[in-house]
Amino acid sequence: MTEKISSGLFFQTSKYIMNTIDRYFKEFKYLKTYVISVFLVLIGSYSVFLFFNDDIAADLGREDHFFEWMTAIYLFVSGVILFIYFLKTRNYFILLLSIILFFGSGEEISWGQRIIGFETPASIKEKNVQWEFNFHNLETFNGVDSQHRMKKGFERLLEMNFLFRLFTMLWGIVLPILTYHIKFVNQITLKLKIPVPPISVGIFFFINWVTYWFVHNHLYKNDLEDASTEIFESIGSFIILVICIYFFATINKIKMGNDIKENIQ
Repeated sequence: MTEKISSGLFFQTSKYIMNTIDRYFKEFKYLKTYVISVFLVLIGSYSVFLFFNDDIAADLGREDHFFEWMTAIYLFVSGVILFIYFLKTRNYFILLLSIILFFGSGEEISWGQRIIGFETPASIKEKNVQWEFNFHNLETFNGVDSQHRMKKGFERLLEMNFLFRLFTMLWGIVLPILTYHIKFVNQITLKLKIPVPPISVGIFFFINWVTYWFVHNHLYKNDLEDASTEIFESIGSFIILVICIYFFATINKIKMGNDIKENIQ
């Protein structure tokens, strides 16, 4: 009797695992265009360290240069897409995310300060580690203190870069996994119409972070380390853009708050 129960349990478990793998694979095939685009941008971006000399690679990653501007553009376009989506659906989670993306785009280029050339207000300048007109370089949210010493431990919990990584991991990976595998979470996301990214695209947040960690820790020039950070942020922003395009493209196909695998036959 015990052996029959064990055998039945093993069969049911194996069937569930195989079915789950099949559903994930179908999602990957269904979204292959999105996945391939992210993969190509990720490979192409980090390849600057292979195909360009150090000076060019460093220049591409400096402030007000290619990768920083691409980050700002990706975030801005993502915000526009989601705002149009909000106008069509009146989904306030989408509106909130749109505002956050607009804010991130402005922050990335210090709200155009270096382009327009306006002075940083004294109240902000004295608390900003780079003396710029932005919030992410305020001492509270930056990775260094006012003496430009690297923060450690719990001091880094409010660091903007850490919050960006945390948000992308939770939103792009943890949320879709929980939504698909836990019925209670699925019911909440459906009821509140929370935008759930497809895991096939969201997993690239983790792949980008692992690639960045490897590249960043094997570069021995400060300019190149800075460039790797800008590339990491640029790719993360591109992944967000791809997810926003997915939301907009499936506005009449995928029920907001649902996992895409529920809609794939």
